Amino acid sequence: MLGILALILLVLLLVIGGDRGAISVMALAGNIILLSLTIVLMAAGFPPLLITFLASIAISYVTLVSQNGRNVKTGAAFLAAGLVMLVLFFIIYTVVWSSESGGLNEIQAMQEDVMYYFNVDIHINMLHIAVCMTLLSTLGAVLDTALSVTSSVYEVGIHKQSLSRKELFYSGMQIGKEIIGTTINTLLFAYLGESILLFAYLKIGKFTIETIINSKFLFQDVAVMLFGGIACLLVVPAASVCIAESIHMRR
Repeated sequence: MLGILALILLVLLLVIGGDRGAISVMALAGNIILLSLTIVLMAAGFPPLLITFLASIAISYVTLVSQNGRNVKTGAAFLAAGLVMLVLFFIIYTVVWSSESGGLNEIQAMQEDVMYYFNVDIHINMLHIAVCMTLLSTLGAVLDTALSVTSSVYEVGIHKQSLSRKELFYSGMQIGKEIIGTTINTLLFAYLGESILLFAYLKIGKFTIETIINSKFLFQDVAVMLFGGIACLLVVPAASVCIAESIHMRR
């Protein structure tokens, strides 16, 4: 079934997307290879944070430049996403370290497969893994939002050459306001869709509200969603500044 679904996706990308769809397929395959390599290197004992840093740069390059070419739009989006992710890294690290939310959560730890069949002593810093997982989960939404803003402002700047840097910045902010609502909703429903079975399990198990609110499994999932929303909000002004400056310098 996975093969059939993947084939349907591939056919639709090629039929509807045409040449750009083919480029998207290659970029998708490249990102899958990069993520797989990241996991392999982490399992081999390489520093997770360093591997994630290098993987994020490579994934950003493949997602932005390989699909859309090297131009003002992708350059500004790449810079804006990099700045936001760098700032967010310190926030994520502090929150994850303070909450000690790395490793298996309560639901995973209770599973018999984990307790009896798998070795959980894997000699990897699970707090670092939690930071890496949050960063990589946030990266996709940040890149999408950044490119949406820079592409739109670039088109505005091309058709209205008289706009100043300040006016271009405000154009980017206005565009960000239009798209940020749907982006936040996408992150929310992605989390809710993945967690329906978990919530049903909690209801059947009669977990109390206090237990759920203070649980690690809720924090791990909700934190990723919230960090994604925060990153998308931060990247809007960052992308607006970067593209406004890039267009001004190009003129």
